[in-house]
Formats: sequence, C-alpha cells, structure tokens
Amino acid sequence: MKNSFFLVIPEQKSDPQLLASFGDDALKQWIAELPAANPGLAARLFYELLGELVTVEMPAAKRLHALEMLRDSFFLIDDYLRSRLTRSGFPKGENEKKIFGLACSIERQFTIGYWSVARELTRREVSWLQAKPTVLAIQRTIKGLSRIVVTHYMMSYPIPDWIWIDLHSLYKLAVKLGKADVKVADQGGIFSKQSSIEDSYKQILLLSLAYPSGLMQKEFQLVYEFIEKIADLLEIETKPVAGQAVQCSILMDEDLPPAFLANSGQGDRRSDSAMLYLNLSKLAKVFKHPDKFSSKDEARFSSLEMEKSQQQRLPAELFDYLLQRWQGQEPQGSVYFSDRLDRYVAIGLEATFDLLDTARAGSGSGLEKRAETDSERALSCNFDQEGVLSIGSLVSFRKIDALPQQRALGVVCKILVPKQDSKLIFELMVIAAQAYAVTYQALDALPGDERKKALIYGAKDHEGEKSYIIMDSFRLKDGDLLRMYMGNENFPIILNGRRNIGLGYWQFECRRILDESTIPQQPKKKGYDFI
Repeated sequence: MKNSFFLVIPEQKSDPQLLASFGDDALKQWIAELPAANPGLAARLFYELLGELVTVEMPAAKRLHALEMLRDSFFLIDDYLRSRLTRSGFPKGENEKKIFGLACSIERQFTIGYWSVARELTRREVSWLQAKPTVLAIQRTIKGLSRIVVTHYMMSYPIPDWIWIDLHSLYKLAVKLGKADVKVADQGGIFSKQSSIEDSYKQILLLSLAYPSGLMQKEFQLVYEFIEKIADLLEIETKPVAGQAVQCSILMDEDLPPAFLANSGQGDRRSDSAMLYLNLSKLAKVFKHPDKFSSKDEARFSSLEMEKSQQQRLPAELFDYLLQRWQGQEPQGSVYFSDRLDRYVAIGLEATFDLLDTARAGSGSGLEKRAETDSERALSCNFDQEGVLSIGSLVSFRKIDALPQQRALGVVCKILVPKQDSKLIFELMVIAAQAYAVTYQALDALPGDERKKALIYGAKDHEGEKSYIIMDSFRLKDGDLLRMYMGNENFPIILNGRRNIGLGYWQFECRRILDESTIPQQPKKKGYDFI
C-alpha cells in the first residue's frame, strides 16, 4: 500500500521552530494546559495542533512518539464530541452536524499522522529494529479508520469513499510483512491492553456485519468494545468455510465492507485471489453461553445510561440481535405496507394516547405526520422537528382514510438517512393491529390522584387470548397490582411478563382480577422501590 485516497498526507514543510514544539517537555506542557473544563475549546485547540503535526517535516519515530503522547487526550476529546451526537435521535440538527464534522476532522487528522509513519517505514524493507513501530503504526491506522466508521454509523451516514479499501489494503500489507498477528500495546482497549493488526481489522469487520441501521446510536461503541472480547473466535480464510451455512466474503480490492452471500454457491466476476472469507463458526461458542456475555437485568431500550463497569455484558435483547445478524439475518420490519398507500404516523405513547382517546375529540390536531410508503416494510417521512425518531421509538399509524382511533402500533427497528437531511426511512416491528387508550393508578390511590396514561392491545397465542398493557414507568414490576380505567369501567389488574419493548416503554401481560376481595394488602411504595 503506497498511497491512500482517503488519508491524504499534506505537503510537508520544514519548520525547526514548529518541530521543537513537539519535543517531550513542550508537548507534555501543552497537554497539561488543555482546558479540561471547556471541552469544546479543547477540541478546537487539539484540531489545530494536529494540523501542525501532520504538515511539519519530522522523523517517523518522533512523529509516532508525539502521536502516542497525544492519544489519551484524543480519546477524551473524541468521546466527548461523540457523546454530543447521541443525546437525541433523528433527524439531526445543524449544531450536531457541525460537531460531527469536527469529530471526523480530528479523527482523520490523527489517523493521517499514523498513516504517514506507516508509509515512511514500509517504503523499503522493514528491518528488525523497525518491526515494532511499523506494526504499531499500521494497527493505529486501522483503529483510526475504524473510529471514523463508527462515528459515521452513529449518524447513520454512509461511510466515506476509500475507507474500506484502505482497511483491506492495510491488512494485506501486514500479511505481506508477516506482522498481522503481532501484538502491540493498546491502552484504548477495554478487555485487553494488547491488540494485533488482525484483531483490529476483524473488530471493524464484525461490527459492519451487525447491520448498523438496526442499532441505537449509543450501542455502536458498546458493540465495538464487546467484539474486542470475541475477536479471537473470528478467522479469516482464503477459501469458503466448510460447514458454514451462509458464507461471508471480503472483496479485498473493492471499497466495500464484508457481506453475506445470498447462497453458498454464489460466484463473483473477480478473481478468487481478491476474495477472502470470514469463518464465523466459532462464534457459536459465544451464543451457547448467553449468561456469560449478556445480562437479563439490563434492558436494551432503557433510557438510563450504563456505567463503564456494567458494560462487561450486553443487554440480553442486544445479544440476541447480534446472534441473528452474525448468522446473516438482516433486521426487517413487518410487511404491513404492501398497498403502498400513505399513512399518518404519531410518535410516542403520549401522542398515540391522545389520538386514541375518543373522549378528547379534537386533541389530536398536529400530533400526526403524513408518511409515504417506501416499500412493503418501510415508511418515509420529512420531519420538521429534530431528534424525534430513534431505534426503539414507539410509533402508531393509520391509513389516511381511517379514523384517528383506528391505529396500529409498532416499534422502530431500522432507520436510514439517505441524504443526511430531515427525510428518514424507517421500518417498524408491528406489535398490534389495533391499540386502545387506558389509564391506571395504584390500588390505594385517592380519588383525586392523577391517573397515568397507557396503551392496551389483545393478542392470541397457543394459550388463548391475552391482554397487554404498555406504559412508560420503569418502576413497575411483575406481580404489581393496579386499577385500570377503560371507557366507563374500572377494575383491578395484575401485571406479569415485564418486557422493555421500546425506548423507555415497558410491556406487561395484564389480567383482570374478578374478585376484589382476594386482593392482598399492598405495602405502599416509597421512592424508587425496585425490589
């Protein structure tokens, strides 16, 4: 790999005074003086410094040392900018687009620094003394490109041209040098402080196979770090994997991520020498021990952020999602729009409740948006407001000629932003053909106490017909008793089968208690009673 079309190294200039500013003492002082209390200013200062670092002439060893000194500061600044991108859903506003642009510029400049070192060291035969810095520079370049990919995934933006072919080419270069499996120190790792070029390459390949359009923004880094733990189980092979149901290929000379082949015998016009295959069969070991890698106590769609110490295991729903994706199953919404007619959509429990509540005629004005059908599974809509839709959002919809109360209910399972504007294409996992508005309160509530809003629907299974209630309270748990108000009736219910079905929404199977005399005395809850 002689050049990169994405990591373009700027023209180098000789500046002894600027070069001196990257000495150990000067750089340590600059890092110490970064305004930690003002991360926005720190990000701009860091970007300016990187611009100087990649343009000044300096020995490869000195540049690599300076980049390593700046690495911790880079992670702090880039993580802060990314956190600003994940605070709300889609579509994104102008401010978030500016932050995204700055984050990508910093990531790109930082990666160009490592690539310039790698290119310099691999121009001629790598000596024994140069082996370690060469491996380090290539590994860091792959990590940098991977970081750019993850940031674009977070924004649901297409990956820039040339990134995938750069990743493939760097891996091929490492294999050619015989250094692909050599471990180097990597303090950015969560589960291991050592990583090889091949480990880093496999990590981003496996993330791309998780179908990013079905992941929440906050899940990308979580899944990327989880893959670090299991990357050793993924193998790269030169021939189709015997016994693997769905083959996964990498076109090494194409600017494309790996992809599952539609059928095992599928050929390709390009030479087999330009194609590698991913052996995913050992991942079965991971999925045979779900308790080791996932936690049923963590809810995928919880609005609460997980602490770093809790990220050792994935939420069970996310773990199951990855299991299906890495078997080649694309996340797909329900086939519900085969008629290709427009729909009116409402987002959230509150808006849906108001539209369903027939006692509040006229309250639904402005709560719906008109959406076009993009396919038999997807709707497309131009949204006026920013951040209204995310993976896990609760959405109700109706045909344009139906009454506002005739609403189906679904959860967003895939989002695409084809032109990086306010138009979103989204798919829904439909959970009910018809939902109804209800309210509820505690059994011991006083007559004047506020009732809380909820939705209810019915479904049949092998055990018969059941009723399910959806609410936005995470404090309720299995076995709790409530009084439900539906139309002119009110009656006690018991909750069971708690499930986190959407972003901040919980579903229970609810059963009516016919004989109120059998209800045991409930202790009054105080504060956040989770136990």
